[in-house]
Amino acid sequence: MTQTEERLLGRGKNAVLTYWENKLYIPKIYLNAEWNGEPLDVLAIDRDGSGDLHGALLFAARSKPGEESFLEDLVADISALMDRFTAIPVQYKYVVVVAEVREGEGIVAGFPTALLEKSFSPDGIGRIGFLSVDFIEAKEPQTRVLLKPERFRAKVAKLADEYVEKHTADWEIRA
Repeated sequence: MTQTEERLLGRGKNAVLTYWENKLYIPKIYLNAEWNGEPLDVLAIDRDGSGDLHGALLFAARSKPGEESFLEDLVADISALMDRFTAIPVQYKYVVVVAEVREGEGIVAGFPTALLEKSFSPDGIGRIGFLSVDFIEAKEPQTRVLLKPERFRAKVAKLADEYVEKHTADWEIRA
């Protein structure tokens, strides 16, 4: 991973943290979390550590929107992260594409049907969501929901309690 890619992904993690900070009630948010033996780029446990879990896996776009290989690269990267999510017990799962884009362009919302079908849990309860974090030169990152996630079954209350007890959140509301 190049320094530029590492910086881009770091900024992407921060953008996801900010997105969840504004969407969740009282989140505890962890960067580079090891959750149940699996790495997550960003983990949020809502309601001060006793609510739903949200997990994100990020990747940097390998090519730019408009380039010939863009959609093919995007599908391959998203598919690989979706496969990783099968072993990660969280209620809400997000695949996040991080890209440097020019003004007026961004990640396309029209994903191929195969990826949309693959986003569902085999039993139909749960769907992986997609976010894009677009960095436009000299502007704040733009985090967009490309596909809203749906709640997966995950019995994780005990795991969440243990995690909150043993780990310090990177961001939380302090009373």
